[in-house]
Amino acid sequence: MSNNETLLTVMVVLVAVSVLLQIGFLIVGAVMAGRALKMAKEYGDDFRSTAAPALQHARELLESTQKLVARLEPRLDAAASDLAEMVQAAREETRNIQASADEITDRIRKQAERMDTIATTALKGVDRAVHFLNDAVNIPVRQVSGVLAAVRAIVDTLRAPTPPRGRNPQNAHADD
Repeated sequence: MSNNETLLTVMVVLVAVSVLLQIGFLIVGAVMAGRALKMAKEYGDDFRSTAAPALQHARELLESTQKLVARLEPRLDAAASDLAEMVQAAREETRNIQASADEITDRIRKQAERMDTIATTALKGVDRAVHFLNDAVNIPVRQVSGVLAAVRAIVDTLRAPTPPRGRNPQNAHADD
């Protein structure tokens, strides 16, 4: 049994050593955790000292922005509604202008057609008048020209010297 006792003693010693090692590891872990906690606290304090003013400034900026938005909101709503009314009025005016432009274009087209008809009728009348005047002037002028040509021929014939009366030129050939 002494072997059993030795074995039990070795086992107890091994268990005691492992318990001591565990306690040592726990102590080392606790010390390291304490140091880590201390470092984390220092980092937290540093962060708090730098972030707190920035957060405070951001909070103040947010509050002033909210106040500004609260003050401007009614004005912005009024401006948006005024803008919507102006856009609606502009649309209506655009429609009115378009209708007026269409009406003016239609009137201009009708006047152009009317002027075309008047000009065509006038030009046809002028053409007829020119033909009438042409006929009225040309026919008598031609007749007068014919009469004058006849008078001239008569006068030329009367003014021409008379050929000698003698032998007939046709008979003269026959005698030769």
